[in-house]
Amino acid sequence: MESTTLRAGSWPSNNDSVLWFEFLLNPCSLKMHLEKAKPDPTPTDLIMKFMSISSDASAPVVEKPPPPTVDNLDDKPVETPKPNNTRSRKSLALKIMSLKIAAFLKWNLETIEQKLPLPMQITLLQDLLFVSREQKELSDSAQEKVNLQGCSAQELFAVLLYHRWVLRAVSGARMSAKQPRVNYFQIPVPPLLLDELLMNIESQVPQSIAILNQISSNPNLTLNVPIYETFEPLTEDSEDIQQQWETCIKASDKEVHCQIHFDLAAFYFSREQYKEARENIWKAFQIYKNLPKSKVYCIIEEETLKGYCKALGISCEEEHDLFVQFLTCKSNHFNGIVSILQKDNLTREIPINHRDVLELEIQAASSSGDFFVARDLLLQVHILNSVRRAVDGMPNTVNLAAKLRQSNSKGLEKFIAALKAVLSAADKQVKANLQMFLLDLIEAGVPNLDRAVLTLPELSSILSPEQNKHYTKKLKKTSHNLKPCWHGTKDAIRNVKLQKGMLEQKLILSSDPVEIKHLITLLNAGGPMKPPMKLNSKWELPIPVHSAVMALPRGILQDLTFILLAKSRELTLSEDYEGAHSLLKSVEKEVHLELNTLPGNLAFKLGRLVSWEVLLVSVLQFLNDWPVLPPAAEPVDLKTNANMELASHCKACLSSLQAGEQMIPRSEVLEHCALALLNLGEWDYLSNLDRRSLFFEMPGAFSFACLDITKHKGTKKVSRREAWDLILTVFGSGGLKRTSTGQPVSMRDSPGLAAVQSRAQFQQFLSRLREPTTISVAVSILARLYNVLKDEPTLELNVEYAALWPAVVSNANSFSSRMVGEVLSDLLQQALKYYPDNVSWLKVLGDINFANGFSASALKNYLQACITVSGFFSRPVPRFEIDDQVYKRMIKCCTQLQCHTQAAVLCQFLDDVDYATAFKSLQEKNCADAMDAYYNCIWDVTMLEFFVHLHYKRGEQDRRQQANKYLGLLELNGNNNDDIKREASSVRKACFLRTIAQQYVC
Repeated sequence: MESTTLRAGSWPSNNDSVLWFEFLLNPCSLKMHLEKAKPDPTPTDLIMKFMSISSDASAPVVEKPPPPTVDNLDDKPVETPKPNNTRSRKSLALKIMSLKIAAFLKWNLETIEQKLPLPMQITLLQDLLFVSREQKELSDSAQEKVNLQGCSAQELFAVLLYHRWVLRAVSGARMSAKQPRVNYFQIPVPPLLLDELLMNIESQVPQSIAILNQISSNPNLTLNVPIYETFEPLTEDSEDIQQQWETCIKASDKEVHCQIHFDLAAFYFSREQYKEARENIWKAFQIYKNLPKSKVYCIIEEETLKGYCKALGISCEEEHDLFVQFLTCKSNHFNGIVSILQKDNLTREIPINHRDVLELEIQAASSSGDFFVARDLLLQVHILNSVRRAVDGMPNTVNLAAKLRQSNSKGLEKFIAALKAVLSAADKQVKANLQMFLLDLIEAGVPNLDRAVLTLPELSSILSPEQNKHYTKKLKKTSHNLKPCWHGTKDAIRNVKLQKGMLEQKLILSSDPVEIKHLITLLNAGGPMKPPMKLNSKWELPIPVHSAVMALPRGILQDLTFILLAKSRELTLSEDYEGAHSLLKSVEKEVHLELNTLPGNLAFKLGRLVSWEVLLVSVLQFLNDWPVLPPAAEPVDLKTNANMELASHCKACLSSLQAGEQMIPRSEVLEHCALALLNLGEWDYLSNLDRRSLFFEMPGAFSFACLDITKHKGTKKVSRREAWDLILTVFGSGGLKRTSTGQPVSMRDSPGLAAVQSRAQFQQFLSRLREPTTISVAVSILARLYNVLKDEPTLELNVEYAALWPAVVSNANSFSSRMVGEVLSDLLQQALKYYPDNVSWLKVLGDINFANGFSASALKNYLQACITVSGFFSRPVPRFEIDDQVYKRMIKCCTQLQCHTQAAVLCQFLDDVDYATAFKSLQEKNCADAMDAYYNCIWDVTMLEFFVHLHYKRGEQDRRQQANKYLGLLELNGNNNDDIKREASSVRKACFLRTIAQQYVC
């Protein structure tokens, strides 16, 4: 017999330590050893040792052929004996010893599962089946069909124990992939073997459930539980296996049924099949209540049973916890929830956050229609929760006053009842809290609440005597229903100053030219009216216009002209251009009517100034009404009659300055006219203007650039770099133009967009660009300047026409790349409002966000570009539009956001798959994306194989099986032709891009 199983130093030196074979030689010493306080080795260690030795001794024994003798030296064939399938005596002895120890542990499955590895658990239970059937031959006892009606009581115990263990093993494997502690003599179970065992056990689950249900439905059940003395150890004189089955303890059918229902409930609970779990746990609880304290078979702990009941919403009869009743009512479609909330207002046991969530759940149930919810239930819950918050001195999260106003008188009745219920047990602090609560609702105007409070002694006692007196007087006043004395006829207003003030108020509010003229006439009827600039301090006119109006004779015409012009300016600022046009046309009409009465050329001067104001409003309306083009729409037609007419008016206005006339438009009009011509594509005209005037400097420079780009199709550098130099002046440290004395150049009466005196003015100029070529020029200059100042190739902005501008900036330290990036970002966001499908601008905006570290925003812009070029991924994304550089930046963005699986999937989009980056991303432990949900978007077989290897190494069996499933798809076979491979990758690309677009864009 083998005696060298314990290695030196493998077990700590202990005088009480016993070697395993001593128990085999002297079986009586086993029980003495197990009954020790701290047996060494432990019972489970002995089981593992016995079973590991028995597995070596249980191989089929083949008898050797007899040695050749004189009698068989001829050519007669020697018979080869067949293998003997009976188990060896040593193996049987060790297995019986293992069963004796398991019986000593009272067949506690929890101890067996925690201490024994999975293969040994299976072997132990199969050995029990083998012994209980008193078999002679080796067989797969667990897989044999069982006749429950004809099997013995001890065999039924073994069958029941095995199938209970099947459900527990499957549930335990889903919750934890950890194996039990590995001992010194035990070889760890390989993950592949563990997977095969679990899959085999999983396949037995339906059979196990059927057998357990069949046993639980048998009312006349006879079950014998083997004990330690039941198993008879083998001796050297033993000829057969004879167990002492008469020593078994008989278990009652109620105990068995209770244990079966509990195990089924725990299994269904782990599978989230709550209906079946609730049925079984209820049956187990009903049986458990009638069981005696000393049990033979049932090992259920009462606290565990109650815990399952609470989790499944089953109320225990002896359970008086209000919170548990609250959870039970929620699971029973809110039946009886109002009475529980009323009790809780007195006891305050339920956490307030659970009561707040209850309101949301009732709203969801009402809208979904899954089950019937009473119409006034939500209002009652609102009222009771508000009262509970008031009792605790907490602010209300629901506008209860609005709810009570919307409800009928029943809502107020329920509120009064809820208040009266808590007042009976309220202390001084609670009454103070309720007082503030009531006062807030009364002041919020809840109908009849003050009357109800004053008429009920229980509620009026909350308020102080002064408060009662105040609200009593208030009720008496409202009962008379008096109307204000000033609600009479118009004849009641006899105060002249009051009448005049009302007319002035109407004048300030009116925008109708006819009404304005009538009101001015009335105000001047009793003498000259107050000067218009004193009526409203915000009525201001530009200096040239103001001077011309003030030159008019004092009277109605001057007042009317001033007010109409001021109001038109107000409407222009509020973007009501039609109303502004109407008022200005009225001014022209009034001036024309008084043409002969005005001195000198005042009428001509005023008429021309007003016409230029009309032109300014027209330009502003033209810029404001620029159409927002939907994707794939035709470009804006700039040669319409209205646009051509506007262009001719703008040219006429600018020609007055170029001709050197004495009377010229003010600077704001000139600048907007130049801006309108720039957006209308009149670049030839602007480039021929005398640009010594600051008004035309920036539009003229942009016109030259647009002409060069359209002429050479962006293939040749711009011949004149005025636009580049002007923008450098804006962002340079010495950007302000100064006079010879060192003072900044100042304009006459407007900010002066073309003067480019400040960055804000330049941004205002950019915000009014509408024509796509002019916007592209501005974007290319700013992007080029940003790249030069940043001087980082990895963060470079890629945009068309950028190469047309200089690549060097002198004194670069005086510029701020951050400022340039901000201005460019604002310009692109403004431009994309009008041209949302411009792929180039979307990519540049994504590049800016990428350079600034805004990874989510950059991903959004790149995905918008992909959506635009592919029709929301209805067709493949063109490589010439979205190249490898864009995909690489998307990968970096995903990595920065810790979405490492998304980054790995995007590595497939490159022309040459970046396996290094992909594998590095997949090995990251902290991942913030959907991880294995993206496996269906992977078409690269190498990456899927890496997934399988990674999950195998980590012991993640479910994910490994999922990756294996996708790896075995036919369309991903490496022997497929190119068309199938291309189709498989296109489908997965579109699926993945739609998924992340829904996350970052939608």
